[in-house]
Amino acid sequence: MFAKFRQKLPGPKATAFWTTAATLVTVYRYNKRESTRLLDEYKQRASHAALETIGSLDTPRKVHVYVAVPMSELGTRRARQHWEKYILPVFAAGALDYEITLVNETETENGVERVIRGGVHRLVADEIKDRRRRQLESEDDNEELRLWRAALDERKAENERRELKNKLGVEPGMSVFELWKEKEYPGVMDIVAIGRETWIEVVNGVSDGAVGSLNVEIPPLVPLDSE
Repeated sequence: MFAKFRQKLPGPKATAFWTTAATLVTVYRYNKRESTRLLDEYKQRASHAALETIGSLDTPRKVHVYVAVPMSELGTRRARQHWEKYILPVFAAGALDYEITLVNETETENGVERVIRGGVHRLVADEIKDRRRRQLESEDDNEELRLWRAALDERKAENERRELKNKLGVEPGMSVFELWKEKEYPGVMDIVAIGRETWIEVVNGVSDGAVGSLNVEIPPLVPLDSE
């Protein structure tokens, strides 16, 4: 009787196959269930922020999200998928406004395309340095800095107008220019970095912006296509 029962048992190869398959399916279902549970938990934690009321003159909270190219990749597709799947639902549950910056700078050398690192570092450092300059310009004895700021803002506005003219092909009216121009957030945005490489660049950018030089040069004029 035992011999007949033993003949019906699967062989070593079949046993190993079905054991491996069952383990993989179990791990996948466990990971999916736990990911959903944790995401719902964080959404529940953030939902109270959506119920908070603010005054008509208060500035709503806003977060600046930086997404850079992950290591060993040439695009931000996987990082954007991570943002949309795990982070964006929490922001939506908390009714949190955000501004996302995708940094994907590449260059081709000898037919080989590679990623240029440091874009997030530069953006974060420039933003902090700009706020430091504005604090100095608000002091009474810094009239020279205020004049330099006026010249810098005038050159930036002219370059933005030229870029819009190159896109439209005609001279833009002031109404079109004001609609196209991005409004500056009046407060200080928190920072969310997606990915280890992005986090390292953000930390380095904060350090550079806090102690780096505040010297800035007026950028050259953007050439017009008609010139």
